[in-house]
Amino acid sequence: MAMRMGPPRDRTAQAAVGLVAAVLSIASTYYYFRHHLILGYQDSFSHLEISRRVVAGQSPGIAQLGGIWLPVPQILQDLFSWNDTLYRTGLAGSAVSMACYVASAVLLYRLIRVYSGKRKWPAVAGAMVFAANVNVLYQQSTSMDELPFYAFTIAAVYYLVKWGETKNATNLLVAGIASTLAMLCRYEGWFMAGIYVICVFVMALRLGYSWRDSRGLALVSVVFGLLIAMGGWLLYNYMIFNNPLNFENGPESSGAQMAERHTDINIGNWSLTLKGYGYAVVSDLGLAMIAAAAVGLIVFLAAERFSARSVPVFGLLTIVPFFLWTLEAGKEPMSMPQQSGLLNYRFGLVVAIPAAILIGYLCTRLPRAVALPAALISILALAALSGQSFERHQVVLATEAAQDLSAQAAQIDAGNFLVQHTAGLVLLDIVQNERVGFDVVDRTVYVGTKEFGTNQWAAVLSRPQAYDIRVIVMRLPNPADPVDAVYFALHNSPRLRSYRLIYHSPSYLIYGLRNSARPVKTSLSVRTRGHGPPTLETRRYVPSLSRGDGHHRRAGSIGSVSRGMPRVLTVIATR
Repeated sequence: MAMRMGPPRDRTAQAAVGLVAAVLSIASTYYYFRHHLILGYQDSFSHLEISRRVVAGQSPGIAQLGGIWLPVPQILQDLFSWNDTLYRTGLAGSAVSMACYVASAVLLYRLIRVYSGKRKWPAVAGAMVFAANVNVLYQQSTSMDELPFYAFTIAAVYYLVKWGETKNATNLLVAGIASTLAMLCRYEGWFMAGIYVICVFVMALRLGYSWRDSRGLALVSVVFGLLIAMGGWLLYNYMIFNNPLNFENGPESSGAQMAERHTDINIGNWSLTLKGYGYAVVSDLGLAMIAAAAVGLIVFLAAERFSARSVPVFGLLTIVPFFLWTLEAGKEPMSMPQQSGLLNYRFGLVVAIPAAILIGYLCTRLPRAVALPAALISILALAALSGQSFERHQVVLATEAAQDLSAQAAQIDAGNFLVQHTAGLVLLDIVQNERVGFDVVDRTVYVGTKEFGTNQWAAVLSRPQAYDIRVIVMRLPNPADPVDAVYFALHNSPRLRSYRLIYHSPSYLIYGLRNSARPVKTSLSVRTRGHGPPTLETRRYVPSLSRGDGHHRRAGSIGSVSRGMPRVLTVIATR
């Protein structure tokens, strides 16, 4: 049975939802662009830098995706981050999140329509519960990975619900593909993929399939919705880092970073974890939305009676205990209400998805004479609350991002100095220095020079001048941050004799090569044979179109190196 778009009126309503979401998206992004908050979170710089290196470095390629952040958000941003303006303004990331936001609203509408029968207004109301949330509107203006994850998660749940309604196997396959993409956006997608497999098995039994057929259908979900993404990511980490679990136990993994933190008072304390996460959810959604969703859940349980089409929604709700476990176990940090500042309150925003579904479902169970006024009142109330929050600057996640941006002041100053007063290759440990290297990413030598098992990063650290490093950036030790690799390797080292201190702040030291003329526009190929000194080969360099500030589009990355071949570092020394 082929899936249909629905009658013309339904298609019109769906298009209207998409249009309203697009208008809200553009307006919100413009607002935060004007207030310089599109690039607020430090992680937003990381996502964009990764996507930029994949497509615009001297040696672009898949290895530049790194092994910690899951790849799909950065791959999507690659469509835009090659452009200097879109990259530096952050709009390259915003474009992806905005598209995923609109897709999420439309998918929520279609999902609720499965339950609403001939009535479309409950589905409109449910979609707007998500789309008009001020914290969702802020998040969709950034380059963070939440909105791509939301879109693919909603798609997975929608197509599972459709399968439970129609028994159309195509829906099950599409749900598996959506689950795979969600897995490659955020790691909670891995947990959800396992939940979807359980949902498929339970749904198959509820639909009357035999045990044998139910196991076969669950196997389809395992392969297309779980194993492809998991196996691909493990294989990628093995090929690039010689460790399939690099993302879990590698030196830059979340686990390694959490081991260096000592301020997370909720770890091992369920009471504090429940209080902290509950506070984040209330801050992100508001008490009224949570109360309405709670009533919707009661009605959903009573009306659906654990029907096949209801199982994916129950599965989606398990993301709440999953987040509680990750916080209590110390897998991820989040500030508690009694602590100053906001950290990772965005973890509570995912609850907006099941809340929107449940509120939409609640509207479907109202009498026909009441449903339309209730839907309209809900939409108008949400619009009023959103407008009030914007006017009073009470958007929690925008406040969190603003605090994060303020904490990066030292990085911003150092990064501005690099742009305005330096030229040539920059040696920089990008961990916790994302904002420093953001505007000079095309000429930054970083830990990503270690490819295919050959540690080019270590070679450059040991002889920076030999590899034509013109600028060396060090972050001074801070107990709250991991050790800066460049500081650890070079501070007070004889290898700095050829460099002089050109910038000093309480957080950063920047050294420049002594008596070096302004670099010429040449491509320098540095070859090392055996253990001998590097030799330089100068080739004519044809610069790409330059921006008004004099920087060239392509510069400063280390080339890929294959096993058994001479190690070649191709770098561009440009301003």
